[in-house]
Amino acid sequence: MGIGSPDYILEAVENGIDMFDCVLATRMARNGAVFTDDGVVTLKKVMHKFDHGPIEEGCTCRACTQYSRAYMHHMVKTGEMLGGMLATEHNLTYFYRLMENVRLAIRENRFASFKRDYLARFYGK
Repeated sequence: MGIGSPDYILEAVENGIDMFDCVLATRMARNGAVFTDDGVVTLKKVMHKFDHGPIEEGCTCRACTQYSRAYMHHMVKTGEMLGGMLATEHNLTYFYRLMENVRLAIRENRFASFKRDYLARFYGK
């Protein structure tokens, strides 16, 4: 327990660990960082100021379905409590979905390729 980044989670799963407890998702969200399949997005960066798309296409959390990156950027930059709450909801939804995909890959006996492909995309390799 006490691990949180996707690479550590996948490494742990590969070694038979099936329970995780970590504050990384919530701590990063409070600081304006959210997880996506293409890596961590820092919402405080000015590049998101005029981005009217969701944090991540296809994500079902309220941050992605009801708010744009631009509005999330505004809330995080101004210290609005809702910004941190929505970023937290997004990160928890992200990790829940990641673990759903991990379980599916294990059931389909393709965990090794899932891990390789996931990490390549997440870290941009």
